Amino acid sequence: QTHVFEMAMTCGACANAARRVLEKLGDGITIDSIDVPTKRIVVTTDKSMEEVKTQLEKTGKTVSEERITHIESH
Repeated sequence: QTHVFEMAMTCGACANAARRVLEKLGDGITIDSIDVPTKRIVVTTDKSMEEVKTQLEKTGKTVSEERITHIESH
């Protein structure tokens, strides 16, 4: 499943922090994009949306899932 999150990122260091915490989830996640200007993070994973959101919140930033979540990949 593809999940889209909005995270309060303001710089490259924020994006790197997001990447670091997501990589700790292991092999079950692919980071499709982390875009600072739009504050959007897109991941493809077998993990639940809540699990990914909780992991992103470890950065100390505000995280919300966007309403276009659960995009089915074909």
